[in-house]
Amino acid sequence: MTPQDRRGRLNPVPETVIELDLSVAWEPPEPPAPRRRLRARWVAVAAVLAVTLGVLVSAGPSSGAGLLYTLDQQVLKAQTSGGRLFLARYQGTDPGPMIEAHGLADGGLLWQRPAEVQQQLVVGGPDVVILMSEDRTGRGDSSTLVVLDAATGRELWTRAAVRLDGTADGVVVVEEPLAGEYTVDVFQDYGPDVNRAGPQPERRILGLSARTGLTAWEITVPQGSEVDFSWSSMYQSRLNRLDVLSRTGQLTRWDARTGQVVATHQLTWSGVPAAFNAGWLDGSGRPADRVVVYPDGRSGSAVYDVPSGRLLFRWPDGSGHALFRCTATLFCSGDDSGLNAVDSTTGERRWHLDGHNMALSFAGERLLAGTYTDPTEPGLLAVVDSRTGAVAKDLTGWRVLAAGSRPLLWRAVDKRTALLGELDPATGLVTVFARAGNWFGNPECSVDGSTLACVVVGGLSVWRLPNRH
Repeated sequence: MTPQDRRGRLNPVPETVIELDLSVAWEPPEPPAPRRRLRARWVAVAAVLAVTLGVLVSAGPSSGAGLLYTLDQQVLKAQTSGGRLFLARYQGTDPGPMIEAHGLADGGLLWQRPAEVQQQLVVGGPDVVILMSEDRTGRGDSSTLVVLDAATGRELWTRAAVRLDGTADGVVVVEEPLAGEYTVDVFQDYGPDVNRAGPQPERRILGLSARTGLTAWEITVPQGSEVDFSWSSMYQSRLNRLDVLSRTGQLTRWDARTGQVVATHQLTWSGVPAAFNAGWLDGSGRPADRVVVYPDGRSGSAVYDVPSGRLLFRWPDGSGHALFRCTATLFCSGDDSGLNAVDSTTGERRWHLDGHNMALSFAGERLLAGTYTDPTEPGLLAVVDSRTGAVAKDLTGWRVLAAGSRPLLWRAVDKRTALLGELDPATGLVTVFARAGNWFGNPECSVDGSTLACVVVGGLSVWRLPNRH
């Protein structure tokens, strides 16, 4: 998938989060929801592609950890949740593609069912599994959802001609066309550095009961308004909030679980929003006290204070080099030359870091900065003093496993072998707990409790993680 959506606008999902807040459990970044993608290159790529991470390594594997089992059966995707392992597996012969559930601890088959070639395993949750097949024939852009009981594989309900936005507690959030079908947006020829808004028709967003498919709540987004989604867990596509910005400058915040309005704010702005961002880089779903608006047909952005609605400053770069809240006092923005840190109240450029063009996380006064590279090549990564932009520690050699709730890393030993380890963010120490064979490139991984599951070029391996200290 490309890091820009069909409309060429900033996708609101902050996809490059690596949570390093030492007061809570650290969570690495996770893949985006199936529907939208970030336009900003420096933000889009770190969630699903490994970056290089160099740290100190402790001696020897951790006791009690290691390989549990492997499944070499053309696995396309794997997700873990609720003590189960959900697989999408391709077979060229009968019975063809399959969706399966296995016991996570021992790999025992719990259930399986045939799948259509175009069906994707989108969400494997503790209660329901969501399969999606996209319909891109003609000018339409919609999907058919099939929702299964996670424990038995029994089909619960299906819904055609919708677009999946994500899930919340007990609901599946979708959009349904109000006038026939969704249309594929067409770019306006504004130039590469100008914000572009696609068509903004009235939108109908529904919260469907995850068990029955019945409508639990409904929101109508007026014509000309933009929507920004906020996530509590991007790997499972879990939403917690959606913000709606109108052409009159009214910002309305809705609870994705209940469909209720939780706050409204009036910004001192009016016009056509090509995009806007009302979230944090860390993907925590916290309501941000700043909103970045990208006006249609103009370059650059404008930053507003949410409580008062007043304009704080203007930033010269557009949504291709988006501003995201990356520390308690800073916005970050990456470009081809490196990473910029901007005061979130005055817009003053605090510092510039050459080479590194992605802000990945922050912990206290420290910021983790990196760069996107080809997955087969090492990239830049450093711990940076967010007050000065000085590199506090250069990190090379390791790559982040983009999965789960623990800071898990891997490092290539040779073209077929890797070391797996867990990072202590406070000390920079990595505890190696396994040596993985048949590791040919970037993995796609998922963590459930003390178990790690990774797919590497069609092969699945499941690992027991070391005990947490």
